[in-house]
Amino acid sequence: MLYDDFKPIVDLVLNNWTALQLAVEHGMGAPGGEKTAQLMSVYIARYCVENIADKDELTEVIEDLMDEEFDTVCHDNSPKEIATLLLLFLGMLKEGRHDELRARIEAMPKCQKWLSQPIHESVPPQCHGNPDDDTTSSSGEEDIADQPIGEASSSHQSQEPEPMDEDLGPGWTVVRTRRKK
Repeated sequence: MLYDDFKPIVDLVLNNWTALQLAVEHGMGAPGGEKTAQLMSVYIARYCVENIADKDELTEVIEDLMDEEFDTVCHDNSPKEIATLLLLFLGMLKEGRHDELRARIEAMPKCQKWLSQPIHESVPPQCHGNPDDDTTSSSGEEDIADQPIGEASSSHQSQEPEPMDEDLGPGWTVVRTRRKK
């Protein structure tokens, strides 16, 4: 089935997409961002296989998914690049150009395959954050227990997430899990 061959390619392309990774890692949209990204991958693969999509239609689908699911708008033209690449790979797959397709995929940058992996509660944070952590804006008791008393009461009353530490220099934020394991 075409879907079964195309879905891992969609996963690989989306795994390499920085905008999606950042949206998931920084808790954009609803909690459970990695699960949402996995479902997005399924939707995009099915959409491409079941429809005769052109680059502009697929770009719009991807932009809509990013906006609706992750409250993220990409101003870097990356949704169009993703759509172009996916349709190129789908065309190669349909035409049976498997060797050329394999060569193009192997030429892509290597990345952590986080989309195609099942979500586990005990997954340790990766070097670039913990995408399956859906508690980025919680203010549960475990957060309060680690804070000095004055900060705990003011933080608990305001219900606002605490600011992130900027350890890596201007423009970079380290996102840490708040979940106690």
